[in-house]
Amino acid sequence: MISDRRARDGFALPATLAVLGVVTLIFLVAITALASLTAEARSARDRVRFLERALTAEANLSYMAATEPIRPFGLAIGSPRLIEDFGPGVTPPAVSSGLEEAEVRLDGRPYLMDIGGPLTVSLQDQAGLVNLAALDDLSWVRLLALGGIDARTAQRLVARYRDYVDPDDLRQVDGAESADYGAGGGPANRQLLRPAEWLSVLGARDAMSPQAWMALRDDLAVDPTSVAINVNTATPRTLRVLFDLSEAQAQAALRARADAPFYSLGDLAAATGAPVVDILERVYVYPSGRIRFIIRDARSAWTYRGRLTVDPAGLEQPIWIDQTELSEAPRRARADTSDAARLPYAPR
Repeated sequence: MISDRRARDGFALPATLAVLGVVTLIFLVAITALASLTAEARSARDRVRFLERALTAEANLSYMAATEPIRPFGLAIGSPRLIEDFGPGVTPPAVSSGLEEAEVRLDGRPYLMDIGGPLTVSLQDQAGLVNLAALDDLSWVRLLALGGIDARTAQRLVARYRDYVDPDDLRQVDGAESADYGAGGGPANRQLLRPAEWLSVLGARDAMSPQAWMALRDDLAVDPTSVAINVNTATPRTLRVLFDLSEAQAQAALRARADAPFYSLGDLAAATGAPVVDILERVYVYPSGRIRFIIRDARSAWTYRGRLTVDPAGLEQPIWIDQTELSEAPRRARADTSDAARLPYAPR
C-alpha cells in the first residue's frame, strides 16, 4: 500500500513539470504574438502618418514645379519668368513669387523639408535617368555590367528582354518566349510598366543580386513616349551607360556642369575628353518636364516615390502625378539627413 502511494507521488512531479512546461510555452507564444502585433500596429501607424506628410510634400512639390521657372539645372526659385517659359504667343504675367532667388537642382540630390518632421526629398529630371524603353543593345550591356553581369549573360538577357516586350511569339536567338517560362509565366508582350518589372524577364532575378539591383533602381526609368537625354541632370550612371564614360569621366562632367550648365553635347565632350556619340537628336540641355521624386522619412522607414509631369501647354492635364509607390526601406533604415541641404521653398 505504501509502495503504491510512493509510486503515485513519484509520478506527480513529472506530470506537474510537463503541465508547467506547456503553460510556459503557451505563455511565451502569447507574448511573442503580442509583441509581433504591437510591432505591426506601430508600423501601420508610422505608415499612415508618413503617407499623410508625404502627400502634403507631394502637393507642395507640384505647386513649386508648376509655378517656378525651369532652367538647365532645374528650377529657379523666385526668378522672373521668361517669355520662352510660356511658349510662343503667350505673355508672362508681371507677378513675382516673393521668394529669394535660389536653385533647386533636378539631379537627384537630397533636399530637406519640414512637414510634421524632417523629410528628405530627391528630385530627378526623368531625362537624366536611364530610360529602359529607349536603350540600344550596347547601352543595355553597359548597364548590366554596372550590376555585376558579364557581357555574355548580358547579351542573353537583352535578347530575352526584347522577346518580353515585343508583341509577337517569335523567339530571338538567346531569347525566351512563353514555352521557356513554364506554367503560369511568360512575356508580357508590351513595354515595361515600371523598372522593377525587368526582374520578371527570364533569368534576370538570378543574374543580378538584390544589392546590385537596389544600387541601380533609382537611376532607372521606363517611358516609351520620351527618348530625351538631359546632360545637365544625368546621373553618373546615366552618363556612363549612355555615353560610355568611365567613372572618372562621369565625375568630371558633374564638376564641370556644377560651375556652368552644358549648352551642347560638345560641352560634355570637352569636359570629359570623350568622343561625341551619334545621339544628337535625343540630347537636350533643359529638363523634360517629367520629374521623378523620392520622399523619405527621418522618423520611420517608409519611402514614397512618384513621377510629376508638368505640361503648360496641356489644357486637360497641365500637371499630373503617376507611378506612385509606397514601400518600406530594407532593414527599416531611416532617411539620412546629414548631407541634405534645406529646400529653398517654403511649404504652402
